[in-house]
Amino acid sequence: MLVVIICFVATDVTYRLRASRVSLGHVPMALWLPFTLLFLINPLLRHIGRGWSLRPQELGLVLTLGFIGAICPTKNVAGRLIAVIASPHYKASPENRWTDYIAAHLPSWAVPTNQTNGVTQLWEGLPLGTTLPWDIWIAPIFWWFSFFAAIFIACFCITVVLRKQWVEHERIVFPLARLPLLMISDVDSHTGWPRIMHDRLFWIGFSAAAFIMFWNILPIFWHNVPRIPIGPTYTHRISFAPGYPSLLVKFNFVMAAFGYLTNLEVLLSVWLFHLLSIAEIGGLNRLGVTVRPVLTSGLMIQQVAGFVTLALFSLFTARQHLWTVLRAAWNPTREDDSDELLSYRVAIVAGILSLLYAMVWFHALGVSWIGVVAQFTMLFIYFLGLAKIVSETGLVYIETPLRTQEIVASALGRTITTGDHVGMALTANAVESHRQYALPALAQVSKIHDDFRWPRLPMLGAIGAAFVVGWIVSVIYTLNLCYSATGAANIRHVFVFQGYSQRMFDRVVKWATDMPGWTAAEIGMVIAGIAGTLALSVLRLRFPRWPLHPVGFTVGYVFPVRVTAFTVFLVWAFKTIVLRIGGVTLYRQLQPFFIGLLTGYTIGVGISTLVDVVWFPGNGHMVHSW
Repeated sequence: MLVVIICFVATDVTYRLRASRVSLGHVPMALWLPFTLLFLINPLLRHIGRGWSLRPQELGLVLTLGFIGAICPTKNVAGRLIAVIASPHYKASPENRWTDYIAAHLPSWAVPTNQTNGVTQLWEGLPLGTTLPWDIWIAPIFWWFSFFAAIFIACFCITVVLRKQWVEHERIVFPLARLPLLMISDVDSHTGWPRIMHDRLFWIGFSAAAFIMFWNILPIFWHNVPRIPIGPTYTHRISFAPGYPSLLVKFNFVMAAFGYLTNLEVLLSVWLFHLLSIAEIGGLNRLGVTVRPVLTSGLMIQQVAGFVTLALFSLFTARQHLWTVLRAAWNPTREDDSDELLSYRVAIVAGILSLLYAMVWFHALGVSWIGVVAQFTMLFIYFLGLAKIVSETGLVYIETPLRTQEIVASALGRTITTGDHVGMALTANAVESHRQYALPALAQVSKIHDDFRWPRLPMLGAIGAAFVVGWIVSVIYTLNLCYSATGAANIRHVFVFQGYSQRMFDRVVKWATDMPGWTAAEIGMVIAGIAGTLALSVLRLRFPRWPLHPVGFTVGYVFPVRVTAFTVFLVWAFKTIVLRIGGVTLYRQLQPFFIGLLTGYTIGVGISTLVDVVWFPGNGHMVHSW
């Protein structure tokens, strides 16, 4: 039920209601809002009848399946998929030259046909009295589902292999899973109420956030009431000098709550390297150092190299555990894997088979084998690195520096053809969204499962069902909204249905006519990214009191960090003072305040969305964003 609610609400609020962006982040509001309501209502169910309220293990299971279902809706998977595969046959024009470079490379089984104007009707709306042309969508949706399912299974198997290393050996914090576990794990056996709700600090934090959110609803009806400019939709800019990017000043309640559970070294690294990134970009601009437009900026190349290095270094530090897993897969009596959701042997075999299917599928799309290998190598490095960063940092809003499509095309240059670029553009919906990277969500699932240890087979069935249900609900409801009276061309989320889908294939035309080689400046940035990440990683291992984590160096200027770095700084400063004054005891005593802050903000987002449903359908107000 929660998965259906998540996918329906996220799609409806974003596309039809045109309100907040509730599908953003690794703990999207579309998941957190219904889970919070369930958490608050659950104690009341105890008074209705015996057995009505959910136990902590059951709440944990609901949350786990919610993480899986939240992978699919809107820009995460469904919106991108439909927008991309529906674009070539509708948006081609003599000006963009798509017909010359793209049409011949479109597989009929992967892209819906427009022979009966079915794709045109998606963008412009169905004529009165006609029905949705499901026949043109059944085959493409089936094949794309098989591709995404293979990627999901491969990521799940990786999670099984790495769980013990991350949870038991490295003792990663997992703030995204730890915060809800703090909420649901400690329940008063007599009253049924979570003990955290008896804490005065919880209600202080709840009241502070809820008051701000509720107050900011009033100006919608009475325009002379001033807003309280606190929240993720209120931004101020601090400019330093010409050529230097601005520092974005805003407060994000969600980032603050999860950030309070993050290690100080991580918080310090994120905001400090963000400032250093601003300084580096300004310095490069002043010196006139430029790179190819497809690579955005020299700093982003540096951070890509650092991100890849960090992911590979994490595998290097886990080498002993990985060797143990391989020996256990060969001889199951050597290692006890009963705590895992799959045996190591099954995880390795299933992971390899699903990965091989995805690669063969990708090749059938028209991508050469060198392109397939390069794309999947980069893709799974990104999966691994992002999962590790999210699990360590609690950065709810974080993504990779550049997309694999851009990196692979730039790295291979003229060794791949236009057919490769078209295939990569079609699959960009699989690699362009940080939320579609299932591995970060599955890493949180592994942590929650480590606390509750549900039976293996029922849990596997539940996870698989959550993915399938999330996919079906997201895709079908998105298609229904696109074919409604307004059509996809008029959907508010223009990033997906206009600019995004257009950009994917404009790149193909550009790369077909102009693909320059690597410059000395670009190679220098790659070397700097590798060297900087290795140096920070080694220093962190060699010196226990080393204050900087390499993660800030690798993601210091990605967009989500730009809009949350100021909040990270505030949380770091507050937590530093707390630990200096009262130590760990005071730190733990203040945890309920931040959980209350997040809960109050979440309820405020819910009430604001309800106001839009009642009074402003189709013209909602964005109160929640990055």
